[in-house]
Amino acid sequence: MTFEPPRYTWTADTVYDALSVLQAATDLIESHAATLAPDSRERLEVKRSASTELSVTLDLSTLVEQINNATAAAEQAYRNR
Repeated sequence: MTFEPPRYTWTADTVYDALSVLQAATDLIESHAATLAPDSRERLEVKRSASTELSVTLDLSTLVEQINNATAAAEQAYRNR
């Protein structure tokens, strides 16, 4: 019995969602590797030798903008005390 390899595409709109997607991808890789090699040593070898394709595009500009705004606000509050 054979099966077609699964293909996954996720989209995340928040930092929280991005972390959840990354965890989901990690969990899927782990579960597929465990199916092939239940022993942890064998599983490690499978993960080291099996090729895969992963493409991640990460734009943290909004998060960095929020960090910069918070930093500027804290600096302003410090100067105004």
